[in-house]
Amino acid sequence: MNKIFTHALITLLALGCLTSSGCTKSKEEPKPVPKPPLPYKINLVWQHEHKPEVDLSVLDKVPGVNVVSPCWYEIENDFGKIKDKSVEGYVERAHAKGYQVWPLITNGFKPDRTKKLLDDENAKKYVIEQLRQQYQKHKFDGINLDFEHIYEADKDRITEFVKQIRKATRQDNLILSMDVTVPKGSPNWSLCFDRKALAEHLDYMMVMAYDQYSGSSPEAGPTAGYDWVERGIKNTLEEVPSQKVVLGMPLYMRLWHYDKDKKRFYAKTLTMEGAEKIIKEKNSDETFRCRWLDKEKVTYYSYMEDDVPYSFWQENKTSLEHKAGLLKQYELAGLATWRYGFEKPEVWPMLEEKLKEAESVKENANRQEEKK
Repeated sequence: MNKIFTHALITLLALGCLTSSGCTKSKEEPKPVPKPPLPYKINLVWQHEHKPEVDLSVLDKVPGVNVVSPCWYEIENDFGKIKDKSVEGYVERAHAKGYQVWPLITNGFKPDRTKKLLDDENAKKYVIEQLRQQYQKHKFDGINLDFEHIYEADKDRITEFVKQIRKATRQDNLILSMDVTVPKGSPNWSLCFDRKALAEHLDYMMVMAYDQYSGSSPEAGPTAGYDWVERGIKNTLEEVPSQKVVLGMPLYMRLWHYDKDKKRFYAKTLTMEGAEKIIKEKNSDETFRCRWLDKEKVTYYSYMEDDVPYSFWQENKTSLEHKAGLLKQYELAGLATWRYGFEKPEVWPMLEEKLKEAESVKENANRQEEKK
């Protein structure tokens, strides 16, 4: 009898079947990070409006771009009614050019409206219902959520809403992405996002690594200095898997001028072409100055006009090339640019090359993994 008991006891110990009072349970294996739904790096560009000169569904294919995100939808009231600016035939034409289409939906950057919406289950269901109806109508490939300017107190509610949207998009096999700011910013624009929790319900997270100095800032500065962008990506990666992180970059900059009476700076959006025009016009002006900033990896320009000081930190092919290098360095999921029409054409072949470099690293890593 004792021999039988001893044998049984040894067997139980070997199988680890005793309770914690008898032995320590083996640690659970960490859950693998789910692979992204697309087998290639994302190169997305947002189309802000529907005009012939920026209609990506009819213009020549943009080199390297594989996803277009037209800004079609806005939640326009507390009850979840969606303002629809979708275009008939757009998706079909874009597909013919080799693009995926992920229409953007925004909350209008209205924190009070968003709060009321998040507190109303029927309103949230109505939003989701309309999105699914739009999918049935257009047959797009994904949805890009652009919910910004949210009260920090609504952080958990916005995550829950995204979770509900995720459940619906799975039924239609849609890719779900969301635009978020870099971490550690202001309450309504940055701290309102629980990035780790949101990432669990998203296929991709677009990190809007721009507006380092926004248009409403009283101080002047770069739109996306390299050092600031890299810090934002590193902070994001502390909470979000790199396989889901898409680096958002600006195709614009801001032209700043100083108001001596109000003792503050004011800014307006400046396109790449607009910046080159200023450089050409002011190059011979005795007040014109420029210098390369190695930390920010942009060129800084300044000049006087009617006794008013003007300045801008230039975003162009060179500045974007430095930032796009972070794609390979941190093994990110892709790139996204705001917005089509602000750039110079030379930007696209460069970004395409950066995507290819990152893809080659990914392919080599996959081959090494297969050999193990």
